[in-house]
Amino acid sequence: MNRKIRTLVCGSRFGQFYLEAIETMPHRFELVGLLAKGSDRSRHCAERHGIALYTDVSQLPADIDLACVVLRSEVVGGSGTDLSLKLLDRGIHVIQEHPVHHKDVAACLRRARQNGVCYAVGDLYVHLPAVRRFIAAARALLQQQEALYLDAACATQVSYPLMHILLEALPSIRPWKISHVIRDEGPFQLLVGQLGHMPITVRAHNEVDPNDPDHYLHLLHSVTIGTAAGRLSLVDTHGPVVWHPRLHVPDVADIAGELAAAHAAEDSSHYLGSAATATYSSILRRQWPQAIGRDLLAMGELMQGMQGQGSADTRAQQELLCARQWQEWTHALGYPLLRSHRSQPPLALDAIVQAALQEDRPEQTQAAAHVVREAMDHDVYGCTAAAEAEIRGLDARQVSDCVERLDAAALSSMLYTLQSQGTLNVPGARYGVSDIVSAAQAAPRHACLVARWLHVLAERGFLERREGDYACRELLTEEDTERRWHAALQAWEGKLGPRSIIDYLTANAKQLPRLLRDEQQAALLLFPEGRMDIAHALYRETAVARYLNKAVAEAVVRIAARKWADKGEASSDLRILEVGAGTGATTDTVVSRLQPLVSQGLRPDYLFTDITRFFITAAHERYQDCPWVRCRIVDIDQHLGEQGLNHESADIVIAAGMLNNARDTDAVVQNLMHCLVPGGWMLITEPTREYSEMLISQAFMMTRPADDRQSTQTTFMSVPQWLDVFRRANASEVRVLPDERHALAPLGQQLFIVRKGRDGSCRIA
Repeated sequence: MNRKIRTLVCGSRFGQFYLEAIETMPHRFELVGLLAKGSDRSRHCAERHGIALYTDVSQLPADIDLACVVLRSEVVGGSGTDLSLKLLDRGIHVIQEHPVHHKDVAACLRRARQNGVCYAVGDLYVHLPAVRRFIAAARALLQQQEALYLDAACATQVSYPLMHILLEALPSIRPWKISHVIRDEGPFQLLVGQLGHMPITVRAHNEVDPNDPDHYLHLLHSVTIGTAAGRLSLVDTHGPVVWHPRLHVPDVADIAGELAAAHAAEDSSHYLGSAATATYSSILRRQWPQAIGRDLLAMGELMQGMQGQGSADTRAQQELLCARQWQEWTHALGYPLLRSHRSQPPLALDAIVQAALQEDRPEQTQAAAHVVREAMDHDVYGCTAAAEAEIRGLDARQVSDCVERLDAAALSSMLYTLQSQGTLNVPGARYGVSDIVSAAQAAPRHACLVARWLHVLAERGFLERREGDYACRELLTEEDTERRWHAALQAWEGKLGPRSIIDYLTANAKQLPRLLRDEQQAALLLFPEGRMDIAHALYRETAVARYLNKAVAEAVVRIAARKWADKGEASSDLRILEVGAGTGATTDTVVSRLQPLVSQGLRPDYLFTDITRFFITAAHERYQDCPWVRCRIVDIDQHLGEQGLNHESADIVIAAGMLNNARDTDAVVQNLMHCLVPGGWMLITEPTREYSEMLISQAFMMTRPADDRQSTQTTFMSVPQWLDVFRRANASEVRVLPDERHALAPLGQQLFIVRKGRDGSCRIA
């Protein structure tokens, strides 16, 4: 079956998630209809997706390949299993939403085999990002350590997926023995037993609101696997996943002096993957349909015989095992308690958050002195050590793979855009730069950007350069670019950053013709309707952004501690100037890190500057509780002194990812160096390689350079070019972090720690 799989969805309540999932995979599935009772909701769903609405099996056309039965099965009082059997008899493959009684699973498997089709039970939960991380981590852990115990909790409505999660995570879920069931008053019942010879405790929320049976859940799933080395926890179905190393208090003579051993220096908790949490909107609109999509793709492979009969039989036996043990579990718990009208409106968090912060303040005050003492003992150049926790689990191979896929997607979009405009569309034919710019109808201010595209396309082998002209090697299609963006998303999401960033880049790729013609403002794609969600994701939520922002904040604290020690008093002033602060991604991290020290007497003066009033207004509101943060409009391409930035007025200058937008980087760095006191520090984060994805997005908003980048046809300067800039600015010391062996090195984003000296000599490390 090489054609698209013609797919029917049965049920319009939870079935909506299946409809959304199928719509995201038009290359594999064709959504052909909805089978439902004909309610207003089902009519609306059918109209929204542009599909036929059927109200009876007899109405179905004969060419349906796959049916998704998203109705309650007989075991929970629905007709899902009966419908599945009817569809299987019509020669339609079926994926049925859980839970399904093991006898019904067996009956459907038999009927499927008789009719030469496939049957499977669907379970989105096991495919959710956090659950997949937990399963992968559990498998790796249990290859090295024996599981000593398991604690789990779930709502009984989603107890079937819990059994499936345990099946995937543990070496075995047999034998299964229930020893005790405690049914005291309260929302949870307790089940104690053994699972694969391991003690297990399960707390089950076994209550249902009959007026709203799909809601009133205290939780979905929570699982902890304990080993001798520590415990691995899936805190919630949607994350986070946390590893807690076991506490070991060493038998040493000097606790204060000897606790720096590796095991004691390790964090008490490690987030496996991102510690950031998704909104429920993002979970329901993206994570759930994507998880269902993985189930559907696996079903497609089963239908096409790609898994082999042995794999299909194994999957069927595992499904029967899960269903049988789930049935024993629910039988032991008994019927759920009915709790009518228990739904509650969402709780406003402000009061809780404020109370928690108030409780933390005494601890923060006590900890501040410790932070200063600790920072005094550490070199400023070691600041990245504090950021390593942000990228645990990443390696250079993963990062390189993602960089390659992003490059391929962005470069393909550039070439496809030009070819779709009627240029570079005859392989081997030569095209001049001016002809290409004209054919693309590029606005005059974007002509240089098109030239940069051509330069990088030739450099990466997409084009051939011949005496100043260009020739294409192949014709690209829209499907080529979409396939490459999909590959980039797979390498990116859950590893280097949130999906919204790839969605943003893809949106830019689709708008490239209009961006080139200046019919679409790039800023409106980055800040849709004035919202900063995408910008925050770019500058705060990627692995490299978290790493660099945390390293800069740590460097600031260590510099403050040095000054504190040099002054010999606890009321030292610290003057910080941040230029091009923008969304405040770096500012927020630094301000948060400085807050505890303010209570100890540190008197910072943080000047937040940007050229755009939009960011200044937002910053005024965000930092209104920090009177030591001031905000001002400053144009770095103009004379700084005339804008109130005086000579030797700052201890630290921060420039986070914005100097690439300077017209003349040399002039700006030299002017900023004048603002530093002797011995002052400059903390600069910058890309140091060409980012193809930026050439289709932020590059449309960047200032045309008048420095080295003009002659090299590049958007960003390399590390050697930056070092030359700092030498010409008479820096006394420069450190480039992280080094080329680091996991993030393939991304080519660096932190430059630059120190101002008096004699003009420069030491590069």
